[in-house]
Amino acid sequence: MNYLPGIVSIRFTDCENIPQHVMQQSISGAVIHLALPSVKINFFGVPKCKWSGTLASGCRNEKATLEFNTADIIPEGRRLAFIVTVASGRQFLIGSREPKYPQIEYDESTGSPSGDAALRTYKITHIALKSVLPCIL
Repeated sequence: MNYLPGIVSIRFTDCENIPQHVMQQSISGAVIHLALPSVKINFFGVPKCKWSGTLASGCRNEKATLEFNTADIIPEGRRLAFIVTVASGRQFLIGSREPKYPQIEYDESTGSPSGDAALRTYKITHIALKSVLPCIL
């Protein structure tokens, strides 16, 4: 399998669109097949997605962080999941139908005449038994 670095696409969908129990399926080794509506997010610069796992008191825990700059406004007040596609074609789902849901934070500025763009920087954080699920959209 080819592991080219870099994110080429970020999309979001409502968590209620995702089939039930995809996290448990992924923990057992399944690649999640998704046929659901999603919205593309146009981003600027180089987005980052990283995740780490721990095992505490016999319980698995994984934390994912997705960060990107965009002029798009992500809807608030909805439970959203994110689908990330990397340069090699691999896709990952962050979030599921069941709680815990991804937490969405943003910073925004007006930019500056010296070259800083007027963009929102989003930081998506998700903590679950397995937070980043290999998928096919």
